Amino acid sequence: MKTKTILFLLIIVLALSSCTRDRQGRTVVSGMITGIPGSPVKFFELGPEHTVKLDSLALDADGKFVIKLDSGETGLYLLRTTRPTPLVLELSPGESVWISGPGLNFPEDIIIKGSAASIDLLDFFKASTVNSKKFDSLEHLLVSSQDEPGFAKLSGELDESLKPVWDKQKDLEINYIRKHPNSLTSLLVLNHGLGVSPLLTYRDDSVYFLKLDSSLGKAFPGNKHVVFHHKRIIQARAIEAIKKTR
Repeated sequence: MKTKTILFLLIIVLALSSCTRDRQGRTVVSGMITGIPGSPVKFFELGPEHTVKLDSLALDADGKFVIKLDSGETGLYLLRTTRPTPLVLELSPGESVWISGPGLNFPEDIIIKGSAASIDLLDFFKASTVNSKKFDSLEHLLVSSQDEPGFAKLSGELDESLKPVWDKQKDLEINYIRKHPNSLTSLLVLNHGLGVSPLLTYRDDSVYFLKLDSSLGKAFPGNKHVVFHHKRIIQARAIEAIKKTR
């Protein structure tokens, strides 16, 4: 009788322990995206090299949705609607995030509650979009004017106009990294660019690569994003060493 009682109590303890672990590790992303009822919403994990779809659902009549995620480490995720640009989120185990706003202006006018890093990253992308539009417009004008008689003069003028936009975006990225040394979102910012060109390179800006390698290695030891970043630094160092021997 005592053996059965002890076994029963042990089962209860294990069940409660399991539930506690689930609650601690379960991340919940929920919200209300208005104006597009019934529209599909897809949720992806943004890995260092691959993107994996984790969930797919439809908004209800009020635009509400709930996504639950069990994860053992902090990661980067994408929330996609029918709009071309996804919402990027940094999520930690046990974190609850609420997302709301108009679906037709997703993700520009979305409000995030519960993830400070995700909020700041969205603000970064908004500011970057302004710079990117200016840069792309000037670059398009440059390319489309190649056959014009006065191209040489125009090219010099456009180059002068492009430089302030380039410098402004680079300052934006550097300031973000300085402010968020312990956030995985800084890795996205580090690799962000204008057009097809990254603004921060290991050759010219190694201080920021190494800064994140050190701070993120302490904040998230063993995290796949951090490990991948560290491997990139090793490769970059090797390339620079080879160049010096030539």
